[in-house]
Amino acid sequence: MAFFPPDPEIPDPDHDENEYVQPPWVSAPEDELPALHPAAAILARTEYTAIALIGVAVYREGVEFQISRRLRRNGLPSDAWHDMTAAFMEQHHPWGRTADTAERLRFGVLLGDGQQLVADGFPFERPGEDPPRGHRLNRSSGGSGGGGRFFSGTDRLWLWPAPPPGPLELVMQWPALGIEESGMTLDTDEMIALASRAHPFWSEENEET
Repeated sequence: MAFFPPDPEIPDPDHDENEYVQPPWVSAPEDELPALHPAAAILARTEYTAIALIGVAVYREGVEFQISRRLRRNGLPSDAWHDMTAAFMEQHHPWGRTADTAERLRFGVLLGDGQQLVADGFPFERPGEDPPRGHRLNRSSGGSGGGGRFFSGTDRLWLWPAPPPGPLELVMQWPALGIEESGMTLDTDEMIALASRAHPFWSEENEET
């Protein structure tokens, strides 16, 4: 007799089950090709840390700010480098060591109509949830990684719906790594104009066939 029992049979999933459709205010649509707004600038920089906006993806119903985070050792002793990389890595976990303190990495925007939005942690949406009133800013992280000299990470900020006309101020802070409140101002006119160039990967005609 074999020591390990055979694996149990797993029934096929119910193919008639309705697939979950993510609300449009949670994140950028996965089935849409955006137009790219070529914005690139350093948002904040210290001796060891740099945060930059590397581009804006413009969709028909919103915009996604693409953020790059960089960390360099630059001669730090190993203990200090370990502490700094730990803070760098833990920032994207809502349950991380610095997530519930004023030291965490935070992003926000100030819209041309005066709305002030903050992206904290990740959205946890429930099916059937009603659309939010006004605009919404959500953040998702592409993770972090590195080695003995450099670490890097990415973040995406999804603003829904499309921003109103006027200046948009992108703001961030990361006190744990010595970055106080800083940011940059963007002109939304070109973003609004680019929205008409975004289009779905699959047209309605393709879906019917």
